[in-house]
Order: sequence, then C-alpha cells, then structure tokens
Amino acid sequence: NMAGRGTDIQLGEGVTDVGGLYVLGSERHESRRIDLQLRGRSGRQGDPGESRFYLSLEDDLMRLFNSDRIVKVMDKLGVEEGEVITHSMVTKSIERAQKKVEERNFAIRKHLLEYDDVMNQQREVIYDRRDYALHQENTKDRIYEKLENWVDDLLDEHATQKDMPEAWNWDAIRGELIRIIGIDYYPEEGEEVSIEQVRENIINKAKDFYKKKEDYIGQEAMREIENFVSLKVIDEEWKDHLYAMDQLKEGINWRAYGQKDPLLEYKGEAFQAFRELLQNIDQKTLQLCFKLSVDRSAEQEQVMQPVETQHENALGMGFQGQPQQGGQQGDNQTAGGPQPYEREKPKVGRNDPCPCGSGKKYKHCCGR
Repeated sequence: NMAGRGTDIQLGEGVTDVGGLYVLGSERHESRRIDLQLRGRSGRQGDPGESRFYLSLEDDLMRLFNSDRIVKVMDKLGVEEGEVITHSMVTKSIERAQKKVEERNFAIRKHLLEYDDVMNQQREVIYDRRDYALHQENTKDRIYEKLENWVDDLLDEHATQKDMPEAWNWDAIRGELIRIIGIDYYPEEGEEVSIEQVRENIINKAKDFYKKKEDYIGQEAMREIENFVSLKVIDEEWKDHLYAMDQLKEGINWRAYGQKDPLLEYKGEAFQAFRELLQNIDQKTLQLCFKLSVDRSAEQEQVMQPVETQHENALGMGFQGQPQQGGQQGDNQTAGGPQPYEREKPKVGRNDPCPCGSGKKYKHCCGR
C-alpha cells in the first residue's frame, strides 16, 4: 500500500530513457481508487511509466465474489496451475467486485455517521451544561429550577389522583424529600391540601432550608460548591452514559433479525437513556447541594491545616503527651510541648505468636 494523494516520485537521471517508473502490484485493493493512485505514480507530470498488477483467485477480493465459478471455467479450458491468466472477463469481474466492496464500505461509513449524529446531539446538550457551570457565577437560579422540576416529577409519580390527597403515597413522597433534599413535609391539620398548594409549600420549605444553609456557609462558598458539584456529577454520569451507549451500539444490529430497523431502535433507546441521564444529573446535583455539609468549627479548621504544619506538630503516630508538671523541661523538650509515647509492653511482631496464648500468629489472631 502507498499514499498516493499529493505524492510525486521524481525520476532520476536516465530513468526516463529506459521507460520510467514501473509499478508492480502483488494484489488488487478492495478500493479501485487506491489501485489508480498507485498507477498514477508511474506517469506524473507527463513522465513515462508502466504498471502491472498480479493477483490470485484465492485472494480475499476474489473469494468474496464467486472465484469458484471462475476456477471451474479455467479447469474446463485446461489452464494449468500457476499459469498467468489475462482475460477481459477476469478484469471486469475484479472491477465489479471492487465496486461492490466500495459501495458496502460507503454504506458502513454512512451508517456509523448516522449513529454518531445521535451522540453529537446529546454531547452538545451536555457541553452546554458544563459551560454554564464553568462560566456562570450565580448558579443558584439553576439549582432552584432543578428543584421545581424534581418536585413536579415527584408529585406526578406519587400523587396521580390529584383531587384525592388521601390516595396519595405520602410515605414515598416524604421518603424522597428526606433522601434527596433533607426536609420532611406533611400537611398540618386544617391545611389546604391541593396539588398546587402542596407543591408550593414543599418548594418554599426547601428554599428556606437552602437559604439558611447558604447564610451559614456564605454566598461565595455556596456558589463554588454548586459549580464543583455540577461539574463532578455531569462528568461522572456522562462517562457512564457513553459506556452504556457503546454497549447498546454493539448489540443493536441483532434487532434486524426481528424485522426492526437497528438505527431507529438505537435512536429510540438512546433518547430514553438520555432523558434518564438528565434526570439523574439533576437529582444527584440537588442531593449533593442540599445535603453536603461544611464544618466550620475550630476543630475542623485545626484538622484542615496544611499537611506540612501537621507533620511538624506531630510526633510518632500522632500521639501528643500532656504538658510536663510544674513547667519542667526535658533535654530537648519545652514545657507543654509534645511528649514521647512510651509503650507499657514490648511491641508484638505480625508473625510472632499471639500473647493471648492461642498459638496462632499475631496477625491471624488479636492483630487483625
């Protein structure tokens, strides 16, 4: 094989006088275009040249298209093994075979492009969401929008008989509220119970909860949390979705045996999977933003100090002794500084007999 497009072979001195470049092919390609490109190397810019291709009836190109029939004809004509056959019938059959292979490859590429178009449309939606999370400073409105959509879906699923609140699945509604956004809601006695009022009450209670959390953490920190959570959830869910779509694409062609168009089946299932993807992204983003807690206590700030500082203040396995009595100092210690940890009993090795007397190694007994 050889790259033909834009490739010129410069003939050396004296090559033109002896006939130019001679292209010798050991087989024919599936694509006639490549054969013609190779032939074109022998006559660029008006230079003389010649080409000849040899092939066997056992080559892949010939076996795909009735080479056995040609073999039978040659046997009847008494052609011996290894004898060169040059006949227009063979040449035309090769051209027809190449044309069919090219049409088949074109159909495959077109088919793959149609599948890729489905994923490209989904990719644009996902990338728009990522760009919004990356470049928008105030994502609170988007969180509230997800909240309202999620509450609508929740009530549509568990409050199907909208005019009969007593028939609603309140256990499921309250369970999902606690699991996703961390609030509980049940109508009080005498409260108006309509689908619109319940929706409004749930959303208002959730927003009040979120506002208190924002006041505690701080607006700037809350915006950073929203951006980080949005990006993390989108990336994780999108990777899982891409893997699922690859698995779907590999097996979708079997639908053809059931007289179904694999492409239409793929588009339908891809659309449904994408809807579930967006729902999962919104739900997990809500869940993390509402339930993620930040500890601002002094103890937490001490734990979150730089690792280098912790290392300097730590000794041994992180144990710190009590200050020495009376402010006395040791040889290398100051009053109130960390004290060395002293073992009451000698250290037991992992492969030593267990001190409990079981006869087992320490790692298989009390050292587990």
